[in-house]
Amino acid sequence: MIHHLLVPAHAAGTRLDVWLETQLDGCTRSLVARLIKQDRCVLENTAGQQQRGKAGLSLRGGERVSLEVPEGEPPTLEPEDVPLTILHEDAACIAIAKPPGMVVHPAVGRWHGTLVNALLGRYGSHPGGEAWRPGIVHRLDEFTSGVILVARNPAALTFFQDAFRERRVHKRYLALMHGAPRADWFEHAGWLGRHPKDFRKRAVLPEGTQDAREAYTAFAVRERRDGYAVVEARPRTGRTHQVRVHATALGHPILADAVYGRSAIWPLTSGAPEPILRRQALHAWALDVPHPDGGRLRLDAPIPDDLAAWVTPGLMPMPIS
Repeated sequence: MIHHLLVPAHAAGTRLDVWLETQLDGCTRSLVARLIKQDRCVLENTAGQQQRGKAGLSLRGGERVSLEVPEGEPPTLEPEDVPLTILHEDAACIAIAKPPGMVVHPAVGRWHGTLVNALLGRYGSHPGGEAWRPGIVHRLDEFTSGVILVARNPAALTFFQDAFRERRVHKRYLALMHGAPRADWFEHAGWLGRHPKDFRKRAVLPEGTQDAREAYTAFAVRERRDGYAVVEARPRTGRTHQVRVHATALGHPILADAVYGRSAIWPLTSGAPEPILRRQALHAWALDVPHPDGGRLRLDAPIPDDLAAWVTPGLMPMPIS
């Protein structure tokens, strides 16, 4: 799991490893130091310049720190009363509209407030998966909102996982993309793998590159606005950061994408009126999946308020044929 943290002004003068220990639940200073030594930490200053982390680095305040912490099973998982927006519920599955900022799975530094904690708090333990990630069928990035599917029993979990793997699932994302695409329909089929220089990123790599995997995303422009386009992204595969990487590779990065975009906020002008986007403008808009009982299940997640302000009211995803 990659943690993205903003250093407050009052932390100026604090050592990087000391500050990170205070920010990440269950992350010891020795673990932080080891991860930094493994080049799993990057700092970006207020001018956008990046540097590798060093344990004894004195912080100035205002930096953005990214730290990759490998997943690990927590000693216990606590059910928590975290509000959930339920889109659909039956004996086989639950569909949830995940808000931006919610982590799906617990990990070092984020044992609480996750989707798993919320599921346990609402439904109790699930037999649909490992004890610490009950029934989770697929993932969404922390700052990507939208539809996420949870299986309610082992048979349903296997059924849905097979459907995703066999590409019998149709996904639609709402993406606000920088600039003005030349065409109303465009696509990218670049293979994706880990970025060779930045652990936070995935990158488009030559076909056949070791550890890279094929990926395909189609994009349909829904609206054209001043400085950006409202686009429906249709990924055929489900690689990590796929829509974000393909959008950037096409020259139209997702607005307010702190990792792949041109700025961590939108609009770029400091004097712009509210609202201001402060997370990647990407939303898992619709999911069409086969159901274990037969037929197909169509799930739509309402556009969150922070993105709704930038699109025409009532805009809906295109029908899935």
